[in-house]
Amino acid sequence: MNARNDVKRRSDRSLDARLVLAAAQLQLAARVDFLVARWLERCAANAEAAQRLFKTDPTPTRDFGMGASPVVSCPRWDESP
Repeated sequence: MNARNDVKRRSDRSLDARLVLAAAQLQLAARVDFLVARWLERCAANAEAAQRLFKTDPTPTRDFGMGASPVVSCPRWDESP
């Protein structure tokens, strides 16, 4: 009779351990899911920011702003000999 009680106690302990491990596994999986979702949101935000930054203008401009020339000349080159 004592042997039967010992077996029952061991199985109860192992069952409790299994439940504890299952709960820990679920908590870990939930935490990993949360961290991955947050990381994916950051990646998406960075991709959108990069697209806005490198978005090409559909109308090309001929000049470079307020009368600026694309070629910069050196003052010595403008001097006559």
